[in-house]
Amino acid sequence: MNSDTLRMILDKNPGLLNILLTGVMLPMGILWMTNRYNKKMRETEKTIDLKNNSKEDLREQKKMVYSSLSKILFDIQQLHATLSGTCNDPDCITNAVKKFDESVSKYHGVISNNMLYLSSSAINQVYTFYRQISQMKTELAEINELKSFEMAKVSVFYSAQALANTVIEVQEIFVKERSDLKVQFDRTQQEMMKQFCGAPPNVAYKKRYEQLKETFLLK
Repeated sequence: MNSDTLRMILDKNPGLLNILLTGVMLPMGILWMTNRYNKKMRETEKTIDLKNNSKEDLREQKKMVYSSLSKILFDIQQLHATLSGTCNDPDCITNAVKKFDESVSKYHGVISNNMLYLSSSAINQVYTFYRQISQMKTELAEINELKSFEMAKVSVFYSAQALANTVIEVQEIFVKERSDLKVQFDRTQQEMMKQFCGAPPNVAYKKRYEQLKETFLLK
């Protein structure tokens, strides 16, 4: 059917155009729009699901990292308790550090496997945490070499405070990154974490420790 014939039919049957528009074209248009809408809805739902899953995965990663750092703090506490007893020979510090290393090694893999999508600020704090552990172990090695065994617990005490402060920093970063969390991070409520190794050393021990640290820096 050519265009002239179609125009002739429409001229002789003016109501036919309305029938075509309302009976055929309009339903087809509505069907097209409905299919298009449903397709967009499915795409939107898929995007939201992926976004929500990513958020849940990221929250789980943060939870694993924070939990592992906190568990290492408990091992620091145990190290401090071990060195607070009778420690008067090289094997005392060596064995305590070895036991500490064996205990915390299981957390290293967990932390490294869950750091991939953390923010750069959180990752920096995790690296700071490990650097502080390394510094503590270096100090203990120096103390062992100098045979100042009673200073080992003092070194661990102050290292523990620095480590706890870093874990608080990580926690604060994670809380601030939670857009759905309607609470403010109260740092003062976390300060008790820094006291997990008990009372600080007396003035004489603190002064001697500070002198030792100056010796370490000069070496």
